Amino acid sequence: MNPAFESLTALAPDALLGLMTAYREDKRAEKFDLGVGVYKDDAGQTPVMSAAAKAEAIILQQQTTKVYEGPRGNADFCAAIERFVFGDSSHLIEKGRLVSLATPGGCGALYLGVGLMRRLGVKTVWVSRPTWPNHPALIKNTGLAVAEYDYADPETGKVDFEGLMASLSQTKRGDGIIIQGPCHNPTGIDLSVKQWIDLAMLTVERGVIPMLDIAYHGFASGLDADMEGARLFLQIAEDSTVSYSCSKNFGLYRERAGCFLGQAYTARAAQAVMTHVADISRTSYSMPPAHGPAIVATILGNPELRAEWEAELTEMRERMIGLRKSLSDELVARTGSNRLAALASQNGMFSQVPVTPEATVEMRERHGLYLPSSGRMNIAGLRQADIPRIAEILAEYL
Repeated sequence: MNPAFESLTALAPDALLGLMTAYREDKRAEKFDLGVGVYKDDAGQTPVMSAAAKAEAIILQQQTTKVYEGPRGNADFCAAIERFVFGDSSHLIEKGRLVSLATPGGCGALYLGVGLMRRLGVKTVWVSRPTWPNHPALIKNTGLAVAEYDYADPETGKVDFEGLMASLSQTKRGDGIIIQGPCHNPTGIDLSVKQWIDLAMLTVERGVIPMLDIAYHGFASGLDADMEGARLFLQIAEDSTVSYSCSKNFGLYRERAGCFLGQAYTARAAQAVMTHVADISRTSYSMPPAHGPAIVATILGNPELRAEWEAELTEMRERMIGLRKSLSDELVARTGSNRLAALASQNGMFSQVPVTPEATVEMRERHGLYLPSSGRMNIAGLRQADIPRIAEILAEYL
């Protein structure tokens, strides 16, 4: 007998998953979960969107097989996400310069993009400081190094664009970069349209290979408005990739509906990209999931369902905007400082409050307020009725 597994040392559990478990096991009547990144309604539930439920009913009625769809997956889904990202008027498709594949969530698309970077000879991938923790973890797991560029100014609650550009002036030709689209995670702080353009020019000048990570489309200002800066970036940086997730804006968390997109300067290069990302997918998850992409394709291909989905998305966005404003007002009133007024102007599901890791532990143990040690707060986990009490707790530590 060769007990090979005995040589392994157990890894520390994922901090956010541990936080979820601790919240569920907390028996206190008063407790607040602002950790896990899912949208919740005012009853604290993450509902199935009505448009998604109706689309599923159509799929189940019409479905005749469970056979593989091939490496690209659902072609209608891919075409719809292409239009979301590049716009209805884009000529990239007819010119053969665009490729797209359905993936297991946005993370699957990120895996393809980072894997493609590696095949292009990239050694280092730059991510914002701070960023979603899975960005650096995925990059390192792919065998590449991680570097960070300045992003958020904690004093103003806005982008530190001077610091960002100074950081990226240290990039080397052939480096990679991940840039988050609307509703930056964890800060909620987004680039302006002009900053998107300036950043695109810098990546082209320095020969950096960009990947845009779009996970919260529609949560900032609206479907087209959210993509304005990113589309201008892609027009300038013509060799780029995109990771797109439908987990949040379609409420399809467990269905793992994502899309990898790539645009190239020539049709020949685009075809080469397609062969490489298909090869990477084949040796990892082999074939993409079908059900989630079919839901999205059904919704977007049916005018009535699309209108219903857009109305639901608008309701979610406006609710989060209202929660931000209420929390910001409460915190400013309780602290006597305008420092957290910036929460109201940030976007999407997340913002980061300036508390120490030790404070997050104390808030959890004393008050039942669950936040990650980074201070990232899930705005979409708030309930209006709880905001005064949550602001009261936070104000102790700010």
